[in-house]
Amino acid sequence: MSLVPASVDFVSGLNQKRMWDHVTNADHAQVTINFNDGVQAVFINSDLAAARKPKFYILGTKGALIGTWDESGGGAVADLPAIITLHRGDGSSEVIKHVSHVPYSFYSSLVAYLNDGTPMSVVAAQSRDVVAIMQAAEESALANGRAVSPILLRA
Repeated sequence: MSLVPASVDFVSGLNQKRMWDHVTNADHAQVTINFNDGVQAVFINSDLAAARKPKFYILGTKGALIGTWDESGGGAVADLPAIITLHRGDGSSEVIKHVSHVPYSFYSSLVAYLNDGTPMSVVAAQSRDVVAIMQAAEESALANGRAVSPILLRA
């Protein structure tokens, strides 16, 4: 949500149950966030694909970022950071050097906030808006993809 400065106009969602009926979650879920400036963000979570898609991708008119799975993790590729490639509009591309992070930094940040009020990098209002988007997507999915305008704290 912090990547797009525009306000959210509406959210639509679709869920599919195709294979695993013994669990309650969707086998395939798609959420589309439509911003009031025409920008769209699409999130797909699928347990149906026969081939692995990129971990994530951001497509733009002047370039793209593709995050591919790091296969060095064997069966635990989800636990590793993505290998990020920047694709430029001129056709060139480069792999972006991995930026390491401190393990469990969230917990250190939380302790610092509780002990001395040090501001956290992600605040509760941001998390609340993400939950509101997810709730709107589920409401939309239950109505066959009807557009739902979430109530957000951000402007």
